[in-house]
Amino acid sequence: ALVVNQFSAEITSEAEFKVLVKTVGNSLILPPKKTFIGVKNGKFLIDGKSIDGTEVELLSSNADKPVLINRKTYRGRLVAKINEDKKTLTICNVLPLEEYLYGVVAREVIPLWPGEAIKAQAVASRSYALAAIKKLNAGGYDIRANELGQVYGGIEAENITTNKMIDATRGMVLTYNGKAIEACYHSSSGGYTENSENVWGSYVPYLRGVVDYDQEAPKYKWEKNITANEIENILLQSGYKIGKLKAIKLSPLKKPPVGAADRGISGRVLKLTFVGDAGEAILNGGKVRQIFQLNSTLFDVIVETKAPEYIEVPVLDAYGNEIGKKQIPVKIAEPSNPSYLNGFEDLRLITGDPNEKILIKGQGWGHGLGLSQWGARGMALAAPQNSKDYYKKILSHYYSNVIIEKLY
Repeated sequence: ALVVNQFSAEITSEAEFKVLVKTVGNSLILPPKKTFIGVKNGKFLIDGKSIDGTEVELLSSNADKPVLINRKTYRGRLVAKINEDKKTLTICNVLPLEEYLYGVVAREVIPLWPGEAIKAQAVASRSYALAAIKKLNAGGYDIRANELGQVYGGIEAENITTNKMIDATRGMVLTYNGKAIEACYHSSSGGYTENSENVWGSYVPYLRGVVDYDQEAPKYKWEKNITANEIENILLQSGYKIGKLKAIKLSPLKKPPVGAADRGISGRVLKLTFVGDAGEAILNGGKVRQIFQLNSTLFDVIVETKAPEYIEVPVLDAYGNEIGKKQIPVKIAEPSNPSYLNGFEDLRLITGDPNEKILIKGQGWGHGLGLSQWGARGMALAAPQNSKDYYKKILSHYYSNVIIEKLY
């Protein structure tokens, strides 16, 4: 699905194109132009003309000049459908799975990456798409063309290198109990992937936390500075009225596998509590990530009162008169570990000191389930020279107890 539940979409064609009404067989021929397709009074409205029927196909008269949807070119067929509300439409791109992958994989990995890492992504994306096809899709499509499905960019997104790796793994699929798995993936985990129940809330046998090799990922480590006042405002805008922030409850992040009740096996935050003078707000990690716009739920919270960089002292002459001031640098060693309230490691007190800062120190980018794209790259770079089908070892590492088989 390229367009879902929208009132209109832009159509562009450099050649004459046909609007074919699927159920009736009638058609409308339009000259090369840019126009719009929409819905009015329960009927299609294209270039100002009303068309009967709830489903139409857009066909170019020249294969070298296909019809564009919202200025993007796609392989295969373009089918538009009027939704049940009789006000909006959905436009789908119908094409073979392998050709669909051409527009997906190049959007997910960098074509200059090692071939085995690209192959791993191709098999994961193929498996994810096949699992989506097997589901009952009430919307009339198998998968969305964005983050709600897989990011799909059509012909413009394709790259000759990634296409070659897709072709090299044609028909290869990850299965569990004979079915294609929902092979979710992410950019980087921050050193350790997560168990499914700690992200989705349900146990998936092939989505288990494992060591990641994503140390070269751009977001392997990240930081965000935030003030208590900013936290209060963000919580208030999200419907949480806690008043003045007094403390944050969260166990300190430790090396995985982690056994804390408020963290997953990787250390990802499952639960965090903001304590205010007017009440508490208990949020799950996903909600915290969403409202504070964090890269992942793998983070720690550190409250620090920054020491002054210098102190200023008066300079006196021989008679005791002040003739100026001098700045003397203050050197205080940084603690090797964040300091917590003794006996209450899960409690960060907010004092309100003007020099106080709240630092969110995190790792990874994404939900942390399944294949780590930067981890796959790291494994591929460390693979023995001239090793064949190393992508299978990568996939077997990130997806537990799966079978990698050729389905077609």
